[in-house]
Amino acid sequence: ERALRRSRSVTDYAERQKWAAARQEWDAVLSDLEQGMVELQSEPLSQLVSLAGWLRGTEALCTLVLQRYSPARAELIRQPAAVAYLEKQLTAMKREKGRRPLVAKMVGEIRKIRRLMQKDETPLSKETVRKISEICENLVLLSSQRPA
Repeated sequence: ERALRRSRSVTDYAERQKWAAARQEWDAVLSDLEQGMVELQSEPLSQLVSLAGWLRGTEALCTLVLQRYSPARAELIRQPAAVAYLEKQLTAMKREKGRRPLVAKMVGEIRKIRRLMQKDETPLSKETVRKISEICENLVLLSSQRPA
């Protein structure tokens, strides 16, 4: 719920072109994800819920940025700390769950997002935003599947 409120707030700020406020709100999503995981009291479930929420939020933000691309808007998508945190959690889950193919695929795709976000210090290009959006969209669909 907190992440959903934040995503609405990010969207509102972005529509009003208040990029600093949108970035601050988007940065706060990570702490909301961590708190939500504590509340769920099921680490694997909370990790997947957090991942799915972040992916959906990132996908929506990419869509917004692509509607009226600008380098400032594109920088809202760059979230290396959140991606690193989610990758770490998934990697640990992959080891614990006997390398389930679903989790292994998710780790690989999150790594692709991380590489796209960390390519260099220049603003994310429109094509990079599109690639991140496509990966997020595919992972949202993948995260809704039952693990094998």
